[in-house]
Amino acid sequence: MKRKQFLLPGKIKNIFLLMAINMVVTCAVAQVDITGKVSAKKSTDQNVSATGIAGISVILKGTRYGAGTDASGMYKLSTPVKPGNYTLVFSGVGYQSAEMPITIGSANAYTVDAELAGNISSLDEVVVTGTSTGTTRRQLGSYVATVKAEDLTKGATGNVLAALQGKTAGAQISQNSGDPAGGISVRLRGISSISSSSEPLYIVDGVIVNNATNRVTNTSGNYDGGNFVGTIGQSRLVDINPADIERVEVLNGAAAAAIYGSRANAGVVQIFTKRGKSGAPQVSFSTSLTRSSLRKRIEVNQAPTKFGGSPDVLTQDILLPALTNTTPVTRYDYQDDIFRDALGTDNTVSVTGGTDKTKYYVSGSYFYNQGIIRNTDFQRYTFRMNLEQTLSKWATFNIGLNYINSAANEKPDGNSFFSPMNSVTILGNIHDINARDANGNITRVGERGRVNPISVIEEIKQKQSTNRVLASAGVTIKPFKNLVIDYKMGIDNYTQLGTSLIPPFSYNVGDGFFGGGVNLDAARNGYASTANNNFFAINHDVNATYTTDISSTFGSTTQVGFSQQYEKNNYSLLQGRGLAPLVETVNAAATILPGVDERSELSISGVFLQQNFKYKNQLYVTGAVRVDGSSVFGENERSQTYLKASGSYVISGADFWQNLSVSKWWDVLKLRIAYGESGNLTGIGAFARFNTYSPSAYVGRSALNGSTVRANPDVKPERQEELEFGADLAFLKNRLNFTINVYNKKVNDLLINRVFAPTTGFSSFLNNLGSLENKGIELVLGGTPIQTKNFSWEINGIFNRNRNKATNIGQALTLFSTNAGAPVAILQGQPIGVFYGTFFA
Repeated sequence: MKRKQFLLPGKIKNIFLLMAINMVVTCAVAQVDITGKVSAKKSTDQNVSATGIAGISVILKGTRYGAGTDASGMYKLSTPVKPGNYTLVFSGVGYQSAEMPITIGSANAYTVDAELAGNISSLDEVVVTGTSTGTTRRQLGSYVATVKAEDLTKGATGNVLAALQGKTAGAQISQNSGDPAGGISVRLRGISSISSSSEPLYIVDGVIVNNATNRVTNTSGNYDGGNFVGTIGQSRLVDINPADIERVEVLNGAAAAAIYGSRANAGVVQIFTKRGKSGAPQVSFSTSLTRSSLRKRIEVNQAPTKFGGSPDVLTQDILLPALTNTTPVTRYDYQDDIFRDALGTDNTVSVTGGTDKTKYYVSGSYFYNQGIIRNTDFQRYTFRMNLEQTLSKWATFNIGLNYINSAANEKPDGNSFFSPMNSVTILGNIHDINARDANGNITRVGERGRVNPISVIEEIKQKQSTNRVLASAGVTIKPFKNLVIDYKMGIDNYTQLGTSLIPPFSYNVGDGFFGGGVNLDAARNGYASTANNNFFAINHDVNATYTTDISSTFGSTTQVGFSQQYEKNNYSLLQGRGLAPLVETVNAAATILPGVDERSELSISGVFLQQNFKYKNQLYVTGAVRVDGSSVFGENERSQTYLKASGSYVISGADFWQNLSVSKWWDVLKLRIAYGESGNLTGIGAFARFNTYSPSAYVGRSALNGSTVRANPDVKPERQEELEFGADLAFLKNRLNFTINVYNKKVNDLLINRVFAPTTGFSSFLNNLGSLENKGIELVLGGTPIQTKNFSWEINGIFNRNRNKATNIGQALTLFSTNAGAPVAILQGQPIGVFYGTFFA
């Protein structure tokens, strides 16, 4: 019998071949699910139970696959890998990182639990310093402070900057205004400029945000017109809800902030908001009630008599005081009518949850705060959404949206003519400020025609409202092993609207601090203004990080990046004087005063390269260079280069340390050194390198007036150079830790206005000259003396000392203010801003 042979066509043979190959690949690379729970390691006190930790990163070492723990500490990592031996890396803020081995065989599911120890010394804590993946504190040669969410919300404040007070080393934080949402000043390691801003750069989830204190309500005290120059407005970081914040990182010096180039001369404050976690939706609600009061009253005169005659007779009281005559008077304490016990409330509700691929965080809040000055308050509504979506095994996408609406009722403050607080110190307390005339109108105060503080509190209206959107979008891709590419776009857009009203007074008032009482005619009595401030900024950042192990003991991390920022700002003011009763708008004023229309526009971009080498997870060396360019720099100074170098040595991680007897109680010893450069472009106007002209009316025609400041076509940013030494120590199983920083910060190319020869047509010239110096020391002490299951006691202490001086200003004396009472000057070898003048009575 003859056997037949059947031959398969070529296409069918190819199909079978592909199926066979696919079966082999499927057997070689299988989809594996790794699950487990990450818990806090028990303390040495066994009464402390282990609890699940949320937000811990779980990465399969050597691959691009990872996951995060949910609210109960559970995680699930799905990855296609070949059978073999692998390592899971667990890391998170506030905990020591840990590595757990795992052997993957033919099974499809594995369970790996991990316990992480609390990390008081924070050496393995991940911090972000301008790069996408961040780094551990162990590798840093410079000091970076981290403030966590639970520490930010302990104080009764709705401003994240106020919440930072006393919680980070090297930061001087003070409030410039008494308004419920008044401006707050932050100085990191002293003054960084004279003519420019010394405020740090603020970044929220990768969005470069503006913290300007532009004032849109008139508190200048100039009754003849609005003058917003020199007044302090709201700090715009009041828009950020502290309850949404996960942590804040403060980069004090140039060595840490050098990666941000020309924007980081005064340091960097990075704010990271809360993210979603996989698991069932978790709803949280928090509320608080606050009560504020005047901390200490000013003592007032209680004498039953006064020298001279009638309190309202000018000639007797001021010009010809009769020191031998006295008049019985009734004394008042104006503080009873100006201040009050104020109430406030802060309410936040949030929902967080998601799956392995989609995680979300959504929150809404309402904040209300009365001021201790009567009829002042501030309220804020916020909405935030953070969404993270896994697009594929190698790409993730995230978006963030924060909408803020706020409104404030303010009163004139500071050293202004209308400030109600000034009446406490300037007026003699012999006038009944609650007295009214036959028509029920409030009467004047004193012989000088002062505005009655009751009028200011009850009748003067200053209202401000703000609408703001902070938005971000980003993509992270891992195209192949060890490479991470991250792109982030951020938008900051807000509008401020302010209105001011000084109604017509029914009594005589003075034209200034010392003007006598005058009868204001209808064309002068009453003032109204409206101002708008519109700000828009967009930034793009692209970073790539490549990490590799050169050998079993040497590792390398290379980072490159590009950033670009564009911003524009429009400010306008309308104002008028002379109002009819019940009229509050500018267009109805009898006299329209000169307005303001200011517009600015600028851009800045830069590239950086950073290289880090490590040896045995003990010795780290980092070097970086950044090149910046900005539209505000002079034509010949368009490119600016900044360098950075740092090193750290974890002596306690060396092999010999474990053989020393001190290792039983001395856990961490790390030495640091860092050098960095950065710049400051805030002192350069958007068009400062051009001689500008402003229009004005002249005999019925339009004329152009030149600026009194001569433009400098070669203007460049101020430059900061800083050398920092430091050490980190931890003892007794990390229950006690100590940090010391010593720094020397020099700022060169200071922008200073110099007097110019009037024959040139200008009065001053802005030039890069002079330098200043800041030297200081920072000490941080923290620990946990007691920790049990139901009770823990933590102690943190911070000591800062900074001394600054002008080291080279080109001449012996530079006067910045010639006020007879307090002339401010810069003197060679003296601290910046000393009072300089003659003695006088």
